[in-house]
Amino acid sequence: MPAEKRPARRILAVEDEEDYGQLLVEVLGDAGYSVTWEKTCADGLKSFAGGTFDLVILDVNLPDGTGFDICRKLRADGKGKDVPVLFCTVRSAIAPVAEGTRAGGNGYLLKPFAIEDLLARVNDFLPAK
Repeated sequence: MPAEKRPARRILAVEDEEDYGQLLVEVLGDAGYSVTWEKTCADGLKSFAGGTFDLVILDVNLPDGTGFDICRKLRADGKGKDVPVLFCTVRSAIAPVAEGTRAGGNGYLLKPFAIEDLLARVNDFLPAK
């Protein structure tokens, strides 16, 4: 009897930079995750409201707001209060890290990042079942 295939863990990535967005979809897809990629706060919030996600990866600077804005809205919504949030940004100053923590984020990944670092951070939140 064949082994039962588990559904892929779902990740929402909100990233406006084309190169990073495609990289997230490709690398995480190859690792067995199902990735939904959006480029704006509005589209990210719409996708989150219409789906079920196991992890959210947010760029900090987006064309219509910030990843912090999205995180605050997710945390205020019952559906998003327990979903891990990983910020992905070029910022490295202490103030943005503190703001991300206050917004309800669970971690940071600084750009540019190595693929191994991305996978390690995602695996921190979504360990193998």
